[in-house]
Amino acid sequence: MSTDLPTAVDVLVVGGGPAGLSAATWLGRYQRSTLVVDAGQQRNLPADRAHGLLGRDPTTPQEFLAEARAGLAQYPEVVLHHGAVTALHRDEAGTFRATVDDAEVSAERIVLAPGVRDRLPELAGLHDHYGTDVHHCPACDGYTARDRVVIVLGSGEQVPAYAAELLDWADTVRVVTDSTGQAFDEDQRAVLADHGAEVVDGVAEALVGAPGALVGVQLTTGELVEGDKVFFSYAHHPANHLARDLGCELDHEGGILVDGFQLTSVDGVYAAGDITAGLQLVPIAIGKGAAAGVACATSLRGHPTNGTTPAPPTRWFTTR
Repeated sequence: MSTDLPTAVDVLVVGGGPAGLSAATWLGRYQRSTLVVDAGQQRNLPADRAHGLLGRDPTTPQEFLAEARAGLAQYPEVVLHHGAVTALHRDEAGTFRATVDDAEVSAERIVLAPGVRDRLPELAGLHDHYGTDVHHCPACDGYTARDRVVIVLGSGEQVPAYAAELLDWADTVRVVTDSTGQAFDEDQRAVLADHGAEVVDGVAEALVGAPGALVGVQLTTGELVEGDKVFFSYAHHPANHLARDLGCELDHEGGILVDGFQLTSVDGVYAAGDITAGLQLVPIAIGKGAAAGVACATSLRGHPTNGTTPAPPTRWFTTR
Protein backbone atom coordinates (compact mmCIF):
# COMPACT_ATOMS: atom_id res chain seq x y z
CA MET A 1 0.00 0.00 0.00
CA SER A 2 1.34 3.38 -1.01
CA THR A 3 0.66 6.80 0.53
CA ASP A 4 1.70 8.83 -2.53
CA LEU A 5 -1.21 10.64 -4.15
CA PRO A 6 -1.76 9.29 -7.70
CA THR A 7 -3.16 11.35 -10.55
CA ALA A 8 -5.35 8.58 -11.99
CA VAL A 9 -6.89 5.41 -10.52
CA ASP A 10 -9.52 2.87 -11.35
CA VAL A 11 -11.50 3.63 -8.19
CA LEU A 12 -11.69 6.55 -5.78
CA VAL A 13 -13.04 5.60 -2.35
CA VAL A 14 -14.29 8.59 -0.37
CA GLY A 15 -14.10 7.74 3.33
CA GLY A 16 -11.69 5.62 5.35
CA GLY A 17 -14.05 4.15 7.93
CA PRO A 18 -15.22 0.52 8.11
CA ALA A 19 -17.17 0.68 4.83
CA GLY A 20 -14.48 2.48 2.85
CA LEU A 21 -11.64 0.29 4.10
CA SER A 22 -13.67 -2.85 3.44
CA ALA A 23 -14.39 -1.72 -0.12
CA ALA A 24 -10.70 -0.90 -0.64
CA THR A 25 -9.67 -4.33 0.65
CA TRP A 26 -11.74 -6.08 -1.99
CA LEU A 27 -10.71 -3.66 -4.71
CA GLY A 28 -7.12 -4.48 -3.79
CA ARG A 29 -7.86 -8.19 -4.01
CA TYR A 30 -9.23 -7.64 -7.52
CA GLN A 31 -6.03 -5.71 -8.38
CA ARG A 32 -7.87 -2.48 -9.16
CA SER A 33 -5.80 0.66 -8.62
CA THR A 34 -7.57 2.37 -5.73
CA LEU A 35 -7.24 5.63 -3.83
CA VAL A 36 -8.85 5.86 -0.40
CA VAL A 37 -9.23 9.40 0.92
CA ASP A 38 -9.77 9.47 4.67
CA ALA A 39 -10.75 12.70 6.41
CA GLY A 40 -10.49 11.01 9.85
CA GLN A 41 -14.05 11.82 10.92
CA GLN A 42 -15.31 8.36 11.85
CA ARG A 43 -18.31 8.87 14.13
CA ASN A 44 -17.36 6.18 16.68
CA LEU A 45 -13.86 7.48 17.40
CA PRO A 46 -14.89 8.89 20.83
CA ALA A 47 -16.17 5.47 21.94
CA ASP A 48 -14.13 3.50 24.47
CA ARG A 49 -14.99 0.27 22.71
CA ALA A 50 -16.50 -1.00 19.46
CA HIS A 51 -18.76 -3.98 20.10
CA GLY A 52 -20.28 -6.87 18.19
CA LEU A 53 -17.42 -7.44 15.75
CA LEU A 54 -17.10 -11.17 15.21
CA GLY A 55 -13.73 -12.33 16.53
CA ARG A 56 -12.87 -8.81 17.79
CA ASP A 57 -15.46 -8.18 20.49
CA PRO A 58 -14.64 -5.78 21.97
CA THR A 59 -11.94 -3.68 20.39
CA THR A 60 -11.29 0.04 20.32
CA PRO A 61 -12.14 2.09 17.23
CA GLN A 62 -8.48 3.07 16.99
CA GLU A 63 -7.31 -0.55 17.12
CA PHE A 64 -9.86 -1.57 14.52
CA LEU A 65 -8.84 1.17 12.10
CA ALA A 66 -5.12 0.49 12.65
CA GLU A 67 -5.56 -3.21 11.89
CA ALA A 68 -7.72 -2.53 8.84
CA ARG A 69 -5.19 -0.04 7.47
CA ALA A 70 -2.35 -2.45 8.14
CA GLY A 71 -4.23 -5.14 6.23
CA LEU A 72 -4.28 -2.93 3.14
CA ALA A 73 -0.46 -2.97 3.09
CA GLN A 74 -0.52 -6.34 1.29
CA TYR A 75 -2.22 -4.71 -1.72
CA PRO A 76 0.23 -2.54 -3.67
CA GLU A 77 -2.63 -1.26 -5.84
CA VAL A 78 -4.22 0.57 -2.89
CA VAL A 79 -3.22 4.09 -1.82
CA LEU A 80 -4.44 5.50 1.50
CA HIS A 81 -4.38 9.28 1.68
CA HIS A 82 -5.31 11.30 4.76
CA GLY A 83 -7.13 14.33 3.44
CA ALA A 84 -10.43 15.43 1.96
CA VAL A 85 -12.26 15.28 -1.35
CA THR A 86 -13.58 18.80 -1.74
CA ALA A 87 -15.11 18.51 -5.22
CA LEU A 88 -16.21 15.71 -7.52
CA HIS A 89 -17.77 15.74 -10.99
CA ARG A 90 -17.94 13.71 -14.18
CA ASP A 91 -16.48 15.10 -17.38
CA GLU A 92 -17.93 14.78 -20.88
CA ALA A 93 -15.87 11.64 -21.52
CA GLY A 94 -17.42 9.93 -18.50
CA THR A 95 -14.34 10.10 -16.28
CA PHE A 96 -14.74 11.26 -12.71
CA ARG A 97 -12.62 14.24 -11.68
CA ALA A 98 -11.96 14.80 -7.99
CA THR A 99 -10.20 17.55 -6.10
CA VAL A 100 -8.25 15.87 -3.30
CA ASP A 101 -6.91 18.61 -1.07
CA ASP A 102 -5.46 20.85 -3.82
CA ALA A 103 -4.68 18.15 -6.40
CA GLU A 104 -6.81 16.66 -9.19
CA VAL A 105 -7.33 12.90 -9.41
CA SER A 106 -9.25 11.10 -12.14
CA ALA A 107 -11.12 7.82 -11.61
CA GLU A 108 -13.27 5.42 -13.59
CA ARG A 109 -15.43 4.46 -10.59
CA ILE A 110 -16.39 6.00 -7.26
CA VAL A 111 -17.26 4.43 -3.91
CA LEU A 112 -18.89 6.93 -1.53
CA ALA A 113 -18.48 5.99 2.14
CA PRO A 114 -18.29 9.36 3.94
CA GLY A 115 -20.63 8.42 6.80
CA VAL A 116 -22.83 10.76 8.79
CA ARG A 117 -22.26 13.51 11.35
CA ASP A 118 -24.15 13.42 14.65
CA ARG A 119 -25.60 16.51 16.25
CA LEU A 120 -24.21 16.51 19.78
CA PRO A 121 -25.96 17.90 22.86
CA GLU A 122 -24.77 21.24 24.20
CA LEU A 123 -23.81 19.92 27.59
CA ALA A 124 -20.99 20.83 29.98
CA GLY A 125 -18.69 17.86 30.44
CA LEU A 126 -19.73 16.13 27.22
CA HIS A 127 -16.19 15.86 25.86
CA ASP A 128 -15.03 13.98 28.96
CA HIS A 129 -17.99 11.58 29.08
CA TYR A 130 -18.75 10.95 25.40
CA GLY A 131 -17.97 7.36 24.53
CA THR A 132 -17.66 6.30 28.17
CA ASP A 133 -21.09 6.84 29.69
CA VAL A 134 -22.68 9.07 27.04
CA HIS A 135 -23.66 7.37 23.77
CA HIS A 136 -25.76 7.88 20.63
CA CYS A 137 -26.38 4.28 19.50
CA PRO A 138 -28.58 1.90 21.57
CA ALA A 139 -27.69 -1.12 19.42
CA CYS A 140 -23.97 -0.38 19.80
CA ASP A 141 -23.85 0.44 23.51
CA GLY A 142 -27.18 -0.60 25.02
CA TYR A 143 -25.63 -3.79 26.40
CA THR A 144 -23.31 -1.67 28.55
CA ALA A 145 -26.42 -0.07 30.12
CA ARG A 146 -28.03 -3.31 31.27
CA ASP A 147 -29.75 -3.03 34.65
CA ARG A 148 -28.80 0.65 34.84
CA VAL A 149 -30.73 3.92 35.07
CA VAL A 150 -30.56 5.53 31.64
CA ILE A 151 -31.26 9.16 30.77
CA VAL A 152 -32.36 9.84 27.20
CA LEU A 153 -31.86 13.37 25.86
CA GLY A 154 -33.97 14.63 22.97
CA SER A 155 -37.39 15.85 21.94
CA GLY A 156 -37.83 14.74 18.32
CA GLU A 157 -40.64 12.47 17.16
CA GLN A 158 -38.18 9.57 17.07
CA VAL A 159 -37.34 9.82 20.80
CA PRO A 160 -40.20 7.72 22.29
CA ALA A 161 -39.26 4.71 20.15
CA TYR A 162 -35.58 5.38 20.78
CA ALA A 163 -36.18 5.43 24.54
CA ALA A 164 -38.31 2.28 24.42
CA GLU A 165 -35.50 0.47 22.61
CA LEU A 166 -33.21 1.05 25.57
CA LEU A 167 -35.62 -0.86 27.81
CA ASP A 168 -34.19 -4.01 26.21
CA TRP A 169 -31.30 -3.46 28.62
CA ALA A 170 -31.95 -0.66 31.11
CA ASP A 171 -33.72 -1.07 34.41
CA THR A 172 -35.12 2.47 34.23
CA VAL A 173 -35.34 5.02 31.42
CA ARG A 174 -35.84 8.74 32.04
CA VAL A 175 -36.39 11.06 29.09
CA VAL A 176 -35.14 14.62 29.51
CA THR A 177 -36.78 16.65 26.74
CA ASP A 178 -33.98 19.25 26.66
CA SER A 179 -36.63 21.74 25.65
CA THR A 180 -38.53 24.65 27.14
CA GLY A 181 -41.74 23.71 25.34
CA GLN A 182 -44.08 20.73 25.20
CA ALA A 183 -41.82 18.13 23.61
CA PHE A 184 -44.26 15.24 23.07
CA ASP A 185 -47.97 14.99 22.51
CA GLU A 186 -50.24 13.13 24.90
CA ASP A 187 -50.22 9.94 22.85
CA GLN A 188 -46.43 9.82 22.87
CA ARG A 189 -46.33 10.47 26.59
CA ALA A 190 -48.90 7.74 27.15
CA VAL A 191 -46.75 5.27 25.21
CA LEU A 192 -43.71 6.21 27.26
CA ALA A 193 -45.72 5.85 30.47
CA ASP A 194 -46.96 2.43 29.37
CA HIS A 195 -43.33 1.39 29.04
CA GLY A 196 -42.50 2.82 32.45
CA ALA A 197 -40.38 5.65 31.02
CA GLU A 198 -40.51 8.91 32.93
CA VAL A 199 -40.58 12.23 31.05
CA VAL A 200 -38.79 15.21 32.58
CA ASP A 201 -39.43 18.55 30.88
CA GLY A 202 -36.41 20.81 31.04
CA VAL A 203 -33.16 21.87 29.43
CA ALA A 204 -30.04 19.84 30.15
CA GLU A 205 -27.07 21.93 31.25
CA ALA A 206 -24.28 19.72 32.60
CA LEU A 207 -23.20 16.17 33.30
CA VAL A 208 -22.58 15.48 36.97
CA GLY A 209 -19.95 13.00 38.12
CA ALA A 210 -16.63 11.71 36.85
CA PRO A 211 -16.31 9.86 33.53
CA GLY A 212 -17.27 6.27 34.19
CA ALA A 213 -19.04 7.27 37.41
CA LEU A 214 -21.90 9.41 36.14
CA VAL A 215 -24.36 10.67 38.75
CA GLY A 216 -26.85 12.34 36.42
CA VAL A 217 -27.77 15.35 34.32
CA GLN A 218 -28.26 18.79 35.83
CA LEU A 219 -30.96 20.97 34.29
CA THR A 220 -30.81 24.74 33.89
CA THR A 221 -33.23 24.97 36.84
CA GLY A 222 -30.66 23.30 39.06
CA GLU A 223 -32.63 20.05 39.27
CA LEU A 224 -30.55 16.86 39.10
CA VAL A 225 -31.98 13.99 37.06
CA GLU A 226 -30.20 10.94 38.38
CA GLY A 227 -28.83 8.30 36.02
CA ASP A 228 -25.84 6.07 35.27
CA LYS A 229 -25.83 6.40 31.49
CA VAL A 230 -26.92 9.01 28.94
CA PHE A 231 -28.08 8.33 25.40
CA PHE A 232 -28.99 11.18 23.07
CA SER A 233 -31.03 11.43 19.88
CA TYR A 234 -31.23 14.78 18.12
CA ALA A 235 -30.25 14.36 14.49
CA HIS A 236 -27.53 13.00 12.28
CA HIS A 237 -26.63 14.51 8.95
CA PRO A 238 -25.41 12.41 6.02
CA ALA A 239 -22.22 13.78 4.48
CA ASN A 240 -23.90 13.72 1.08
CA HIS A 241 -22.67 16.88 -0.66
CA LEU A 242 -20.54 14.92 -3.15
CA ALA A 243 -23.45 12.59 -3.88
CA ARG A 244 -25.65 15.62 -4.54
CA ASP A 245 -23.04 17.10 -6.86
CA LEU A 246 -22.96 13.85 -8.84
CA GLY A 247 -26.76 13.69 -9.03
CA CYS A 248 -27.23 10.57 -6.91
CA GLU A 249 -30.80 9.91 -5.82
CA LEU A 250 -31.31 10.37 -2.06
CA ASP A 251 -33.94 9.15 0.38
CA HIS A 252 -36.07 11.43 2.59
CA GLU A 253 -33.35 11.51 5.25
CA GLY A 254 -30.58 12.43 2.82
CA GLY A 255 -29.09 8.95 2.60
CA ILE A 256 -27.89 7.62 -0.75
CA LEU A 257 -30.21 5.15 -2.45
CA VAL A 258 -28.48 1.99 -3.70
CA ASP A 259 -29.43 -1.33 -5.25
CA GLY A 260 -28.43 -4.79 -4.03
CA PHE A 261 -24.90 -4.28 -5.34
CA GLN A 262 -24.52 -0.89 -3.60
CA LEU A 263 -24.80 0.87 -6.97
CA THR A 264 -26.37 4.33 -6.81
CA SER A 265 -28.66 5.87 -9.41
CA VAL A 266 -25.54 7.21 -11.16
CA ASP A 267 -23.64 4.69 -13.29
CA GLY A 268 -20.17 4.02 -11.91
CA VAL A 269 -20.92 5.40 -8.44
CA TYR A 270 -21.33 3.03 -5.49
CA ALA A 271 -22.10 3.85 -1.87
CA ALA A 272 -21.74 1.98 1.42
CA GLY A 273 -21.87 2.39 5.17
CA ASP A 274 -23.97 4.75 7.28
CA ILE A 275 -24.56 7.02 4.27
CA THR A 276 -26.97 4.35 2.96
CA ALA A 277 -30.25 3.22 4.52
CA GLY A 278 -30.45 0.52 7.19
CA LEU A 279 -28.86 -0.31 10.52
CA GLN A 280 -25.83 1.82 11.27
CA LEU A 281 -23.46 -0.72 12.78
CA VAL A 282 -19.77 -1.37 12.10
CA PRO A 283 -20.29 -5.03 11.05
CA ILE A 284 -22.99 -3.99 8.58
CA ALA A 285 -20.81 -1.17 7.22
CA ILE A 286 -18.04 -3.73 6.64
CA GLY A 287 -20.45 -5.99 4.74
CA LYS A 288 -21.83 -3.17 2.62
CA GLY A 289 -18.30 -2.02 1.88
CA ALA A 290 -17.31 -5.53 0.75
CA ALA A 291 -20.37 -5.70 -1.53
CA ALA A 292 -19.56 -2.30 -3.01
CA GLY A 293 -15.89 -3.20 -3.51
CA VAL A 294 -16.60 -6.48 -5.28
CA ALA A 295 -19.37 -5.02 -7.46
CA CYS A 296 -17.24 -2.01 -8.35
CA ALA A 297 -14.21 -4.19 -9.16
CA THR A 298 -16.13 -6.58 -11.38
CA SER A 299 -17.79 -3.70 -13.22
CA LEU A 300 -14.33 -2.87 -14.58
CA ARG A 301 -13.94 -6.21 -16.40
CA GLY A 302 -13.00 -5.57 -20.00
CA HIS A 303 -11.82 -2.04 -19.23
CA PRO A 304 -8.14 -1.04 -19.03
CA THR A 305 -6.75 -0.40 -15.58
CA ASN A 306 -4.52 2.49 -14.58
CA GLY A 307 -0.96 2.14 -13.38
CA THR A 308 1.00 -1.10 -13.49
CA THR A 309 -1.80 -3.49 -12.53
CA PRO A 310 -2.75 -6.13 -15.10
CA ALA A 311 -5.79 -5.54 -17.27
CA PRO A 312 -8.76 -7.49 -15.92
CA PRO A 313 -10.00 -10.47 -17.92
CA THR A 314 -12.53 -9.96 -20.69
CA ARG A 315 -15.44 -12.27 -20.03
CA TRP A 316 -19.06 -11.84 -18.95
CA PHE A 317 -19.28 -8.40 -17.46
CA THR A 318 -21.55 -5.38 -17.15
CA THR A 319 -20.50 -1.94 -18.31
CA ARG A 320 -21.54 -0.35 -15.06
